[in-house]
Amino acid sequence: METRISYFDNMKGVAILLVVIGHIMLFSFGFEDSQLVIFLCFHMPVFFYISGFFAYKEVTSLRSLCERLIKRGLTLLIPYVVFLCAWYIFAGRGSEILEIAMGGGGRYWFLYTLFVLSAFFLVYEYVIRRVKRAWVYVSLWIVPYIVLIAIKFHLTHDDGNAYEIVTGLVNYYRYFLIGYLCRKYVNLNKLLFGNDVAACVGFVAFLLNWYFFDYHNILLVFGGNLGAIVVLQRFFQTEMIATSKVGAALSSIGRHSLAIYVIHYFFIPDISASVHDFLDCGNPFIWQLTFAFLVSIPIVAASMFVGKLIETNRILNFVCFGKMFWREKK
Repeated sequence: METRISYFDNMKGVAILLVVIGHIMLFSFGFEDSQLVIFLCFHMPVFFYISGFFAYKEVTSLRSLCERLIKRGLTLLIPYVVFLCAWYIFAGRGSEILEIAMGGGGRYWFLYTLFVLSAFFLVYEYVIRRVKRAWVYVSLWIVPYIVLIAIKFHLTHDDGNAYEIVTGLVNYYRYFLIGYLCRKYVNLNKLLFGNDVAACVGFVAFLLNWYFFDYHNILLVFGGNLGAIVVLQRFFQTEMIATSKVGAALSSIGRHSLAIYVIHYFFIPDISASVHDFLDCGNPFIWQLTFAFLVSIPIVAASMFVGKLIETNRILNFVCFGKMFWREKK
């Protein structure tokens, strides 16, 4: 069983709050490209970075590889299928379920993409596990990313599902890989997250990406998102005390981030007709953030409550989250 790291729980708590706020901006308020939405765009890279960090583990046998693939499949694909079907039926779009499920998941794309990356990293690690030289090992991990980029450039929006799936993998492979390598190489972890200079550079990179976001430069986006991850982790490692009220609240939210992610869609209201014009004012950033945060509180609370109800029943916990058979023995 993985040891919980308090600052990762804090980071996941912040990230899932930003996910909910971003969806409120989009689905409740009707804003697709406001400055607030752009400002919050680092939240999904945070999840992939943390997932990559915990994904690293030496796979020494084919049996352990298969066991980890099955476990990862249950805990990601079961909620993916169950909640995707439930939400699209709830939304009156049941006829689209098969197409959406095969095409990357629609609103539940994160679980699909995370499973593909997790499975690939497990298999690839098993294949190259005998590589001892660090530079060769890292180079072998960069090759698949280059291949993905090449495939993406040969696809267009007309290719439909294939384009969407490959685009998701290209966008988030790099953050997953950084987390993975930070777990394996302690010195890399210290270089990125163990000093204030890196945090300052990261903060500047994040601001530059925010200011020049309209250029959609891949290096600016990558640098900005990585910078946000560095600043966030550095802050929670050095400043935020997990036992404080805020730290404890964020840790609790972070520990239930999966339940919040899959359930919160059912509670998001469409109030764009009432508030869109009001929030589309001359200096909307602080107003949009304030109102979105206020709306997010009951949504997050309701999602956590439903998630905890499900977890109290072993059968429901397996049916919804695939966790029944993976409780560690005390």
